[in-house]
Amino acid sequence: MDDELTFDEFVATSAGRLLRTAVFLVYDRHLAEDLLQTTYERVARRWARIVRGGHRPEAYARKVLVNLAIDDHKRRGRRRDVPVGGVVDVDRLAGVREAYEAGGTPLDDVLATLPVKQRAVVVLRYWCDLSEQEIAEALGISRGTVKSHTARAMTALRRQLTEEEAVHE
Repeated sequence: MDDELTFDEFVATSAGRLLRTAVFLVYDRHLAEDLLQTTYERVARRWARIVRGGHRPEAYARKVLVNLAIDDHKRRGRRRDVPVGGVVDVDRLAGVREAYEAGGTPLDDVLATLPVKQRAVVVLRYWCDLSEQEIAEALGISRGTVKSHTARAMTALRRQLTEEEAVHE
C-alpha cells in the first residue's frame, strides 16, 4: 500500500497533460482550467473507489474532463453568456481573445470549428494517443462511432487546410 498513488501525487503528475487536453477541447484557457478543477473535484470525491477498483486514475479523469467539455459546450449552445461589468472589462476580455487569434495557426482555427465530439475524438486520438477502444470508453460511444467521427473530422481538417493554403497562395 505504500506504493499507492495519493490524490495529491496524481494531481501533480497529471495536471499538465490534462490541462493541455482541456485547452484543445474547448480552446479557452480559463474555461479549460475551470473544467480541470471540476474534474479534479469529482475525481477526489471518488478517489478511494477509483484506486480500490483498479481503475487508471488519469483515464478516469480524462473521461470526466471530456464529458464535462461536451456538456459545457451543449449548455453554452442553449444559453449564451452575457458579459457583466463595464466597457473596460469587456474590452479587456476581448483583447485576450484577439491575442489568441493573432497567435493561432490555421490548424488551431480549423480544430476550433469542428463539432465538439469530433474535436474530442481528434484530441484524444492524436494528442493523447489513445486507441479507438479507449476513446470509445472515454466518450461512451461505440468504436464505429469513433471511426466515423475521426473520418469526418479529418475530412473537414483536410478540406479547410487546403482552402487556407489556396487563399494564402
